Amino acid sequence: MHHIIASLTGKHGLTRPEVMAEIESVFAAQLSQWYHLPVMVFFRDDLRLEAVAYNNSGGVVMQRLVELSKLKGRGTLARQLEANLARAAVFKQTARYKCFEKRLLWGEITACDPEQTLYVETEVIAGEPITAICPVNRIGMHERYSGKFAIGSRRAFHLRRVEPVLLNGTPRLKVVVDRVSKTLVENLLRSQLGPGADMIKIRCVKRYVGHKSLVLATRKLPKAAIIAVDRELRERVQVQIVRALP
Repeated sequence: MHHIIASLTGKHGLTRPEVMAEIESVFAAQLSQWYHLPVMVFFRDDLRLEAVAYNNSGGVVMQRLVELSKLKGRGTLARQLEANLARAAVFKQTARYKCFEKRLLWGEITACDPEQTLYVETEVIAGEPITAICPVNRIGMHERYSGKFAIGSRRAFHLRRVEPVLLNGTPRLKVVVDRVSKTLVENLLRSQLGPGADMIKIRCVKRYVGHKSLVLATRKLPKAAIIAVDRELRERVQVQIVRALP
């Protein structure tokens, strides 16, 4: 059992307690269904599984051990366990990535499907490559056929949404990015300011994608930073200096 737990831990990127909890849960649910009785399954200190069935007979609850070594249907249990572990791994990954929503991402265009959805290779967490999608309606009309999104191009994106989904019955992490958010303008400007970025408050109050973005800032922004964002988004960035953001 030590080897099995270690193998599943490495395969699904889960901790040892998480894998053990899923094993107990799957066995308990499946045995309860097969025996038509409540069954509790737990690991003993020596990591051997033990299953106890509970039968309420005339108000008296009787317990009996289930002999797991003679259990049939091991293939069903293995498949259910793999499905549960895959789902648990995706839920865990989603929780890790969720806090990065609304951040700035740079990514390389790797594919474009018949619906014009872009596939973007990026890293939400450093050192963990992942493929995000950018639906065509999340790209400005002025950019869709401009050639700026050719395969191999590297572009800036706004991390719009992270969620778990089922793809052909298999749990997967879905990462959606876009190019039309006001937050993208703000994050691009901040990325150009360097160490002093935290000293300046920036808010994009209106954005006319492909035409103009209206930005409020509490300090003057370097011209080079504004020009860099202009060029990346192919729209004019107009900055107004204010004492405080509304």
